[in-house]
Amino acid sequence: MAASEGVDLEFCIVEKIRIKNNEQTKFERTYSPKIITQADQCVEHILKHAGQNKIKIWHSDDSSGPFGSIYAKPEPKTDIVIRVGSKIHTVSVKMAGPVQLASGQGVSTAELFSSAAKHLPSQKESKVLVSIIDELKKMPTRLLSSSNQSRVEKEASTKVINEFLKNGKIIKDKNYEYWLENNKESLMASLLKYVEEDEDFTTALLYEAMTGELSLKQFRGAPADSIISPKGFFEIDGAYVESIKRKVKFDIRGKSRGGITGVAFRIDLSQ
Repeated sequence: MAASEGVDLEFCIVEKIRIKNNEQTKFERTYSPKIITQADQCVEHILKHAGQNKIKIWHSDDSSGPFGSIYAKPEPKTDIVIRVGSKIHTVSVKMAGPVQLASGQGVSTAELFSSAAKHLPSQKESKVLVSIIDELKKMPTRLLSSSNQSRVEKEASTKVINEFLKNGKIIKDKNYEYWLENNKESLMASLLKYVEEDEDFTTALLYEAMTGELSLKQFRGAPADSIISPKGFFEIDGAYVESIKRKVKFDIRGKSRGGITGVAFRIDLSQ
């Protein structure tokens, strides 16, 4: 899924509800048939959730919304804001198919785990969790994979080339494949063992990954309390987290920009 498709779905949902509310007469953006179909499904779920209550809707970028234009670092979980009657929902929009619940490099992932632990005060002093968080913080953000070597050699500055290459070969400590081979298996083993053995922490981790309730609390409107997708409208609570827990996959993968790869931790949901 292209990132722009997800943004298109967000705006299409907003526009469709505004057209239904007679706040506008036609689309102000151009959408593909795929996006329109998924937006129709999402709007149907929103209307069902609202019942007889009036609906008001804003995109998270809309400065006229209840929270103004929503900003967060690394990014808000809220994509659209919906007022149903007197209740305001901060909503994360997901397209049909596999859903990425979280994807972040070392420091932001460590913050996610730390925030999840705060939902469960008994976890704060866990030596195993502290060790995992420390390892996550150390995940490198600047590596070079063999598949990107020729691109860097052609396009990068001399400074960048010298950072990653010596005598035409990738420096060992800067080699993405070398890092994976020597670190991924052990880190994933300890991480998966921990989440499999502690269901309460797993629940807290997934809840925090979807909502950003604690990790984004300093950013007004950024934490999400609901999810909308063509599958339905769901308020994110303990029951919802339990319903998806067995469909979640944890992984560590590369995340490249301009040919330079950082190691990212991912949480993916199969719908």
